Order: sequence, then C-alpha cells, then structure tokens
Amino acid sequence: MATLQELGAAIAQQPQPPRQVFCGFDLWLEAMGSGKLKLANFLKGGVPAKGDEPEGVLKVPLMVAGRNIVIGLDVTLPPDGFRIAP
Repeated sequence: MATLQELGAAIAQQPQPPRQVFCGFDLWLEAMGSGKLKLANFLKGGVPAKGDEPEGVLKVPLMVAGRNIVIGLDVTLPPDGFRIAP
C-alpha cells in the first residue's frame, strides 16, 4: 500500500517538478486530510493565477502540493495507487 511518504519520495525523484499527480481514492483521501495541501487558483489553460488578474477573470481553485503540483483523484487507479504526470 502506497503511503504519502512514498508519494512524496516519488515526486522528489522526478528530474522536473511534475504538474499533476493522480491518486487512487484512499491515497487521495489521505492527502486531502494531511494538512499539507493548499488551494491555488488557476486560469484558463491551466496557468497558475498570479493574483493581479483583472476583475471578472475566471479562476478555478485546485488542491496543490508544493509549488502548484495539482493533486487529482483518479478512480481507475487502485485505492492506494498513484501516477505522476509530467
């Protein structure tokens, strides 16, 4: 069973910081409850918002780890599985 520590180690081993990590349900649930994630706003095209966008620009809040690594749920993975996207 993969743990948050194993997920963190796998992310740290990547040559470039990934943009997204997909987690199976149990691992995703553990990550959501860990207190290590934060909400970050993204703009159209998946660009992180800077905070100085004009009023009315659509911003989508997503849960992220570190520097904007989006943590997503993938129900097709085993409950404790994960996949790191470039």
